[in-house]
Amino acid sequence: MKIFLYSQLATLNPQLATRNYSTEGEPNMPGPLNVNLLLGLVAIVAVASTVLSMLALGWVTRRGRGRGLPEHTPPVTIFKPLKGLDEELEANLRSFFHLDYPVYQLLFGVADAGDPAIAVVQKLMGEHPDRDARLVVGAPAFGLNPKVENLASMDRFRKYDVILISDSNVRVRPSYLRETAKYLAEPGVGLVTNLFAGVGEIHSGAIMENLQLNGFIAGGMALASVLRVTCVVGKSMLMPVKALEAIGGFARVRNLLAEDQVIGVLIRKAGYSIRLSHHVIDNVNRRRGFNWFLNRHSRWYKIRRQMAPYTFMSEPMANLATVGLVWAFSGDSGIAWGGLAGLVGMGMARDALQTRWLSGRFPELRKLLFSPIKDVLLLPLWFDAIVNTRVQWRGHRFHVGRLTRLRQARVPRDVRRRVRRVRKYRTQHGNPAAGNQAPKDTSKLRDLGSRLRFWSEDSRNPRYPKKSS
Repeated sequence: MKIFLYSQLATLNPQLATRNYSTEGEPNMPGPLNVNLLLGLVAIVAVASTVLSMLALGWVTRRGRGRGLPEHTPPVTIFKPLKGLDEELEANLRSFFHLDYPVYQLLFGVADAGDPAIAVVQKLMGEHPDRDARLVVGAPAFGLNPKVENLASMDRFRKYDVILISDSNVRVRPSYLRETAKYLAEPGVGLVTNLFAGVGEIHSGAIMENLQLNGFIAGGMALASVLRVTCVVGKSMLMPVKALEAIGGFARVRNLLAEDQVIGVLIRKAGYSIRLSHHVIDNVNRRRGFNWFLNRHSRWYKIRRQMAPYTFMSEPMANLATVGLVWAFSGDSGIAWGGLAGLVGMGMARDALQTRWLSGRFPELRKLLFSPIKDVLLLPLWFDAIVNTRVQWRGHRFHVGRLTRLRQARVPRDVRRRVRRVRKYRTQHGNPAAGNQAPKDTSKLRDLGSRLRFWSEDSRNPRYPKKSS
């Protein structure tokens, strides 16, 4: 047990890895006072980073922050890339038809002609015939990032020289675009992004997701903005077309996973500045499952590892519940257990207060109890991001390289073996889909085929219908 705890301490302080051994062959462990001192210092760092991020969030969302900016309402084209039926998709999209803004164009893009989102868009367009809205179906092959492929397809129908890229799972208030566009009036601003609040949680995955968005993610975005560090999330990106063209357009990021962050980095390198709007938008998560939560943040960890490796390596020191647990189990000191209680309580308080600041409501107590649970569950994902580059995203599996460059993940050996079994089975017993004699019991074949379909689609380059309407 001592050796296990010592290894945990060594992960927090690499200097402890060079240890001396006693004559009995056991490591000479640091005394309880030294351990408590070390982990106490780590706890101080965790508390300080949390307090700073909370202060930064309060600063960027303070009342009256945008009042001094002049009214600025250039015509805007809004890109809404869609894939499938996101939670409350109709209500989310409807909010964009009700924007209080003089002139704007709505472009909805779907890659697949059979996508169920098409019916939702057509219904809303029929209800609002006065709005300048268009549905674009089909995305010509453009790159490995399906979202960028969709954006490039919609760009052919763009009317205006200011664009807004907005994800399908966000919902906005009528004043959203007017308040966000104000920041473009400042000289040299090339991109404006927004904070977002997780709302609507019901299931456990959605509860943990919204607590993480409103706590750690929102605080990190606000602190990065105050420190003038680039941090852009694709849920809301408003920019002049000239800024996008200055970095090479969508073609520059077509094979990258974190196209939003890379666009921000390149725009800043091109001499433009980036602003974080005071206007907060809603990110709807209601019935997300546990696996969905883990998969999403596994992907985000791998993005941060590639885009900001030094910040990524220090993230466990800002994980309050995990630091508290390591401290508590490193010894029997009352100080350590008191530190655990204090750090867990502070993490819950941060998530509760920042949820209130962003969404105007406090989370229920039973939901707030998920705060330390999700903090502990995120630590293995951090370790996984160090050794594993594979991600699953939008129905595809990729490997993530430098600057989140994508390459198709190779089909695993066991899946290839199953493919050979299916082909052999069909050779011997016929293929029902091709009109051949079907075997008496095809349930095993259908089950195996359904498990293979995901991989067989990912093992080739995606092809989308080249139709538009």
